[in-house]
Amino acid sequence: MTNRNQSGRGSTYSLLSRFRNDEEGASLLEFTIIATLLLTLLFGIIEFGFAFRDRLTIANATQSAARVGASMGSDPQADISILRSLEQSLSTLPNSGVGIVRYVDIFKAQSDGTPQSNCPGAFCTRYTYVLNFTPTCDWSPCPEDPTEVQWTGRDDALPDLDVLGLRLGYAHTWLTDFLPLQDVSCTTPGVNCWTNVAIMRIEPQIFESP
Repeated sequence: MTNRNQSGRGSTYSLLSRFRNDEEGASLLEFTIIATLLLTLLFGIIEFGFAFRDRLTIANATQSAARVGASMGSDPQADISILRSLEQSLSTLPNSGVGIVRYVDIFKAQSDGTPQSNCPGAFCTRYTYVLNFTPTCDWSPCPEDPTEVQWTGRDDALPDLDVLGLRLGYAHTWLTDFLPLQDVSCTTPGVNCWTNVAIMRIEPQIFESP
């Protein structure tokens, strides 16, 4: 009789122990799944938050610089003024945007907003951001240099005003390797690049006589 009771208690203890182990294993599995989801969400917020910050900064910089170019019309200093406006706005990015901003196209836009010619070309000048390219200029080619030709002949007289386009291509490096995201290298213009485009009609500088 005693042996049976001891055997019964042993079986009950064994079942309880197994149930407890199964419960602990299930809890560990649930914790692993939940922790993975929470980490993915956390790193996703961080990664895309920084990417959105860069995109918002660059979008605002592009719009402001295009507005500067539109207001200057056919002024020979238009391009350097556009690029300096960009520099001021990009100063909030890491290293002032050097290594992030790869190229800037200033072009004559068609009705659909695309460049009228290839970039670089007759109606499109491409500049690359090179810190201290010259003592007074951080862009190559430097439009301050009279030997460098920017898109000329901009029509700032009514009624046929040209449309100025500004396209900025930039790179983005993800902060962590937790998410399977490929870096946006943009080592070649137009290849694996993020871009932002602003289109502005040039403001009239010459008005027709009444």
